[in-house]
Amino acid sequence: MIRRAVQADLPEIYQLICALEETAFPKEIFTWGYDAILADSSHLLLVAEEQGKVQGVLHLRMEFQLHHCDRIAEIMELIVSPAARSKGVGKALITAVKEQALLHHCVQIEVTSNQKRTNAHRFYQREGLTLTHVKLTLPITE
Repeated sequence: MIRRAVQADLPEIYQLICALEETAFPKEIFTWGYDAILADSSHLLLVAEEQGKVQGVLHLRMEFQLHHCDRIAEIMELIVSPAARSKGVGKALITAVKEQALLHHCVQIEVTSNQKRTNAHRFYQREGLTLTHVKLTLPITE
């Protein structure tokens, strides 16, 4: 079942996101960000749940972008628990995102994925996304 995330999902989502990024984020800061996302209508946090357990999470940001001159739906995070992979959970989350993007009058879905996540790239391409851009980053240090 795909549904909107709620406050009670925070511990499981925290674990999934930390696993995705291979780190342990400060819980207080993560909780602040989680609460802000839940309260912001331009963000949608979806979970795939099975037997009361979160199996996957997808964070979608929908906003007007000047360089598109329209609304874009951008997948910010998508992770499926290792035990639930290759069982249609990711596909179900992408299907839900397509529905939400249409409902919110978005003209495109975008995702950025770390170069090392080659399995994720294959998944996105199977779901119809195409490689069109290169993302460059610059860490800010003091």
